[in-house]
Amino acid sequence: MILKSYIVEQNIGILKNYTASLIYGENEGIKDDVKEKIKELNKDCEIITFFENDILKNKVLFENISNQSLFFDKKIIFLQECSDKIFDQIEECLEKINIDIQIYVFSGILEKRSKLRSLFEKSKLLAVLPCYEDNERTLVSYISRELKDLKGLTGEIINIIINNSNKNRKIIKDEIQKIKDFFLHNKINKKEIFEILNIKNSTNFDEIKDNALNCEKKKINELLSGVELQKENTFFYLNNLNSRIVKLQEIIQTSDGDENKYETIIDNLKPPIFWKDRPMIVKQLKKYNLKTLRQLAYTITKTEILLKKNSHIRDDIVIKDLVINITSRAPSIFS
Repeated sequence: MILKSYIVEQNIGILKNYTASLIYGENEGIKDDVKEKIKELNKDCEIITFFENDILKNKVLFENISNQSLFFDKKIIFLQECSDKIFDQIEECLEKINIDIQIYVFSGILEKRSKLRSLFEKSKLLAVLPCYEDNERTLVSYISRELKDLKGLTGEIINIIINNSNKNRKIIKDEIQKIKDFFLHNKINKKEIFEILNIKNSTNFDEIKDNALNCEKKKINELLSGVELQKENTFFYLNNLNSRIVKLQEIIQTSDGDENKYETIIDNLKPPIFWKDRPMIVKQLKKYNLKTLRQLAYTITKTEILLKKNSHIRDDIVIKDLVINITSRAPSIFS
């Protein structure tokens, strides 16, 4: 039985209706959250964790299925980093499992032809929870839900958290804990958010991004000569650029090319656009068409791949070259 991750996150008790659950995908943040909630819900159970290598080397899985817990009435078994290599062991154990044991299988990305996926998807007694990468909408919902008890949370602050994390839920989770600890008895405010999340260079790079997309060559030369781009923020810079391009594409596509609709579309976007960004976005909308924006998005993707495959490359130089290419709208040096 295939379940939606957002439904399970809101009601983790759903998983108790199934003998075993397969939780797979690229979103480690969701998987970590689900695992924590399962533990919280089953404090009265014995919880055991095995990795795939443990199971391949010996029969620990089958032994724990067969043996009753000495101190607990029920048993929870977490199987970590699983693949089709242990399909036979899992299938055998599921045939002999009793009602006092629940198994949670955690895997990375599994192809459609995966035997594990097929086994869990075809059975009404087993649950499958695909954990796909978050988008802005799912992250807005996640942050809003996690910080709902704190006063002062706004759309702008939520976007600051998202942009500062490169849309990585694991990072966002850490940031949320900082916010909860700091603002336990206070109202959230933007100034202190910047301080406690240690947001660096974001304002400077926002200026670089806007001037690059506006093709302000003289201003970009000044900004790049005076800024120090931090290696640890490399993918934040790329995400910052790409997020604006994606937003411009979304507005143009929704408007069907009618510039008179831009303002209305911007008013209704979710998550909302910061008021201070609106004039700049309108200005950029009038400079670009979908074809050019797709070319820019492709260049950013190629740059990201280049950096991930070549750890010896100077990240700051590559980012500056990318900014200059965007400013000049010249063919990318990475294509």
